Amino acid sequence: MNCNQTSSCRQYPCLLYRKGCTEAASIMISDEVAWDLWLNGHCVRHMTSSPHELDVLAVGYCLQQGLIENGQAVRACYETRGVSIAVVGVKQALANSRKSMTVTVERLCSYGTLLDELSAAHHMTHGVHEGALVQDGVVLAYAEDVSRYNVLDRLAGEVYLRNIDTSQAVLVFSGRVPQQVAEKASVLGVSCIASRAMATSAGIEAAARLGLTLVCALRSDSFRVFAHEERIIVK
Repeated sequence: MNCNQTSSCRQYPCLLYRKGCTEAASIMISDEVAWDLWLNGHCVRHMTSSPHELDVLAVGYCLQQGLIENGQAVRACYETRGVSIAVVGVKQALANSRKSMTVTVERLCSYGTLLDELSAAHHMTHGVHEGALVQDGVVLAYAEDVSRYNVLDRLAGEVYLRNIDTSQAVLVFSGRVPQQVAEKASVLGVSCIASRAMATSAGIEAAARLGLTLVCALRSDSFRVFAHEERIIVK
């Protein structure tokens, strides 16, 4: 896996206003594409996303939405009409457990700059969201997309297709944590989500209900905990 993947982006002209003057300029902008997701011959959704690895995103979306089940083997392929997924058999399902996972304060703070180190697209465009599944400092999976929800679907696809055990992993995330993000994180099988941004009230309540440790405003020297702080070890 190449953790330093870069979402597609291109140079766009713009008019720059600065200190009372205007000038012609250009800037890198993240690409966004529209495509159709097909499952067993039926179109299930019109999608918009970053243009890379659409097959992984398609599988992750179907898993998150309950359209395919953990334990079903699938085949995804690109077609002129979009991405088509077919259920082709069964696969070994992972049995993740949240009960025994813990993480130290020092380890969490070490993730404060992790996403900055993984994405060139973020620095070029500031137009993508990012997420990484990390265990003991090792990146198990990484994803970026113009949509924060697609990031979590992409990670779900990676977990599903590569049989990643997420029971001891932390989800390091760049975006806000509303209810739907907490719910998607729960489907990933993680016990802790650590976001660079803040949560909403519904996101905090969802994390508490789902048994997720919720860390927000993650930096290299600080963070805020809103739910299930018992998993965080303070030495």
